[in-house]
Amino acid sequence: MKEAFKKFSTYKEEVSNKNEVWSYTRVSSKKQYDDNESLNNQKTTAIQFSQQNDYKIIHEFGGTYESAKGDFTRKEFKLMVEEVRKAKRRPYAILIYKMSRFSRSGSGGISVVHELVNNLGVHLIETSSGLSTATSKGENLIIERLVAAERENLERLEFTIPGMKTHLRKGKYLGKAPFGYDHHGPKVKDIQRLCREQKIVLNNDGRLLQKAWKWKIGGMRDFEIIKKLEVMGLKIDKRKLSPIWRNPFYCAVSVNRLLGGDAVKGNWEQMVSEKEFWVVQQILEENNSGYKKSSVNEFRPLTQFVTCLECAGKLTSYEVKKKGLHYYTCQNKCSGSSMNAISTPKSKKIGLNNLFSELIESYELNPELEGLFKQQLKYSIEAFNLDCGDEEKRLNKILDKLTADFDKLQKKNAFDELSNDVFQKFSTPILGEIDEVKRELEKLSSTISNQEDAVIKCVEVSKNISRQWRLGGVESKLRIQKLVFPSGLVIDAKKRQYLTQDVNSIFSLSKDIARDSVRKEKDPSVKITDESPFVAGTGLEPMTFGL
Repeated sequence: MKEAFKKFSTYKEEVSNKNEVWSYTRVSSKKQYDDNESLNNQKTTAIQFSQQNDYKIIHEFGGTYESAKGDFTRKEFKLMVEEVRKAKRRPYAILIYKMSRFSRSGSGGISVVHELVNNLGVHLIETSSGLSTATSKGENLIIERLVAAERENLERLEFTIPGMKTHLRKGKYLGKAPFGYDHHGPKVKDIQRLCREQKIVLNNDGRLLQKAWKWKIGGMRDFEIIKKLEVMGLKIDKRKLSPIWRNPFYCAVSVNRLLGGDAVKGNWEQMVSEKEFWVVQQILEENNSGYKKSSVNEFRPLTQFVTCLECAGKLTSYEVKKKGLHYYTCQNKCSGSSMNAISTPKSKKIGLNNLFSELIESYELNPELEGLFKQQLKYSIEAFNLDCGDEEKRLNKILDKLTADFDKLQKKNAFDELSNDVFQKFSTPILGEIDEVKRELEKLSSTISNQEDAVIKCVEVSKNISRQWRLGGVESKLRIQKLVFPSGLVIDAKKRQYLTQDVNSIFSLSKDIARDSVRKEKDPSVKITDESPFVAGTGLEPMTFGL
């Protein structure tokens, strides 16, 4: 009888072997790795401890230098934890020489210990003292040692950080100089670059990279710059080049986080002037907005915006200069995909630009229906605000729970059930979450600041969008295209017909009202002031920008 009820039990037998253990060793810096015997000592102690206690070390992790300030920035540490999580046969314990070798991150290290011991059933054993999480007392002592390790780190920083800040304020640099520079000074590893004062100078790669900034300002694309540099003898990956454009170091400006948000003029040679640096930033911002000046022509604004139905490739474009004619074509050269951009008296088929103008005009608001449009828009905004209200309630519940958790910790701390150190480690992440929820609540409260103004702007843009597209320059055309059709368009080349996948809800609303108005003329019983809401997310603020 009792056997039948066993399937309802939540008890799970630990899949581990009491004799099998793993080990983890670590030093903080390459200097320690090269100059002292700490790693060997840690490994030897682990082996001796396992032999004395009848353990068998089946996996070894670490064996290198990794800073313990961050836990999952350490490759070996991260690998070890991931291996424990996915192991079908977990070790009884992980051997560590001292808990400071395991982690110095405080609350981060404590959370890892909690997961290993309480969720995965894997203990930690400090081989230098024999301390183990197998007992509640041992687990508490290990947590206290993790807190002490972080405190020790902080105390060290109290002495070193002021000196580092002074160093930076003098225009000097901390760490290894970025790509393109050689670092000379009193603490460098290369003997040939040893000198009394820090000196950071452009090297041969830097001189070539200096040319790349000029090319970037001239409108050259990254892949073209990479090819040109490779021809000149400098091979650089796109992933390495992209961060260079955004690094103020190259115009001799330091923005180290120890400066508290300040920018300080550096004492090293500029690769690019500050003026040129900001020109490149402007180019990057324009590219990030989704509009690339260099890839789109004034007469062919639909380049890369329209997709071929047959092969799903983007349309490219070209000009027959002798005749002054512009064409779009599928990048995969599908049959019939070469299409004229502009209709001419001799054109056999309508140009894609003219076809687009007709399409966008079909989404314009009929001035006679402006009142109905405003009414429906207000319904939609009200529905959107109701959704915001539900989200606000949800966030307030989370805030109440976090506040209650923090109050419990305060009470335990007040009655000496928790030491100040442990209280700080557990309360800090909770306070961080509380701040995050409060920020989300502030965003909700300011989602729509002026409802009436938003409606007026939407009406104005919706009434003449096709005219603005026809008369606007290339950048204006690109913005309007992206605004009305956020995901672009698909073209059926054989039928010369656009297929719409995603239309901005503002414009689909005006088209729906116009369609319903026609239906009402045929059947007076039809209602066209339906209160069904549209998706407001794509429509209100972006409507006005750049138009």
